[in-house]
Amino acid sequence: MYHADKYESHNEALKKFIKAFNEVAKKMGDKLEMYYQEIENFKDDGGIIYKPTEERILYDFEKRFSYYNSCGQFKFDTLGQFERKIRKSIIKLSIQCSKDEKCHMIAWHEDYVKEIKYNIGSVTASGSREYDGKRFTKDFIELTYKQFDVFYKILLYAFENNAFNKSSFQVIK
Repeated sequence: MYHADKYESHNEALKKFIKAFNEVAKKMGDKLEMYYQEIENFKDDGGIIYKPTEERILYDFEKRFSYYNSCGQFKFDTLGQFERKIRKSIIKLSIQCSKDEKCHMIAWHEDYVKEIKYNIGSVTASGSREYDGKRFTKDFIELTYKQFDVFYKILLYAFENNAFNKSSFQVIK
């Protein structure tokens, strides 16, 4: 994590997210389970297991401390992700949490890789700039905790149809 001072808040938000998702998953058929990466590996924050086949995908979770204070308040029309995260082929899903932890934006890395890479300097905890590149997508959705049944359906569709991309969002319609 590039902002070590935010590590504890990030992890608490992630654990709350996982607990809420797993509670909904149990009520909706219990075919999916989300877990937390207990040991920091600098690759992913955890994974999602599709229980019927034991297939797993990994995700990157980020609690946003700027530009996304609460639901419907994301400051941009595209969602960005660092190239260093996208190039890790083991990670399939990006989850970004609002500062107040009431909403989450999700986007598939398969959709990010179709976009142009930009080298935009992003400030790190030390105040220096990181120029590893970013990609931006319009193919993301925002969900509240009350909509985790929809999130469950999106993930179930993705596993059952090998569709780890925006096509899984069709369950919303």
